[in-house]
Amino acid sequence: MDEKLYSELARRASALVEAGDRPAAIEILEQLVASELPEFDRAMMCMNIAIVQDQLGETEKALETYAAAVDLERRTESSFIAESRAAYCAKLGLYDASSRYYDDLLRHPHLKPGARERLLQNIATLDRLRA
Repeated sequence: MDEKLYSELARRASALVEAGDRPAAIEILEQLVASELPEFDRAMMCMNIAIVQDQLGETEKALETYAAAVDLERRTESSFIAESRAAYCAKLGLYDASSRYYDDLLRHPHLKPGARERLLQNIATLDRLRA
């Protein structure tokens, strides 16, 4: 997919979300996930679907879609989406799952400088919340 079309479709999906037509936005984002974009871009579009599903109140679908986005992201050096999923789970009160995801991130082969401390702080916060 050419970059111009990718940008145009991503903007269109964003405009549809802003206009309140989230199902139509998801359709466009699904096309982008199924395209031949680079893995990270496809993973980001997948995460965007999860965010829109959450906005629609479809929490279970959002969790499944976050998992799919993380699977795509694993093929890259990034951990942004995996960390976003951990934060989403914490927001939902799924502290055990969130803590597991943060713990998994501590073993990420391409952990960025400073990330370890942030992840450990997040785990400690979750431990306090579960107590």
